[in-house]
Amino acid sequence: MDALRDRLIGIAARGETITYEQLRAELGLSGDLVPMLRALSIAEDEAGRGLLTAVVVQPDSGMPGGGWFRLAEARGRDASDPVAMWNEERARLRQASASTS
Repeated sequence: MDALRDRLIGIAARGETITYEQLRAELGLSGDLVPMLRALSIAEDEAGRGLLTAVVVQPDSGMPGGGWFRLAEARGRDASDPVAMWNEERARLRQASASTS
């Protein structure tokens, strides 16, 4: 989990994104990443650093999957404009990640 967190922090600090498949390949992960990503996002958000998995995207849309948006709304984000919500979260992550990377 530490390697995953560290990789996502670096991506967030640079304002970049990574696909699920790229993440699997880079870290040698297999299977369903969603439970691990969800737990990481919740832990980071509870620590005040934001929903770190906003940087993990689908290759066709370049945006997170629907599960991320549902989690963000459940965690109190304003989902009236999902794209704006995602962009705001990524900006929050860049700021938080830049200070920890």
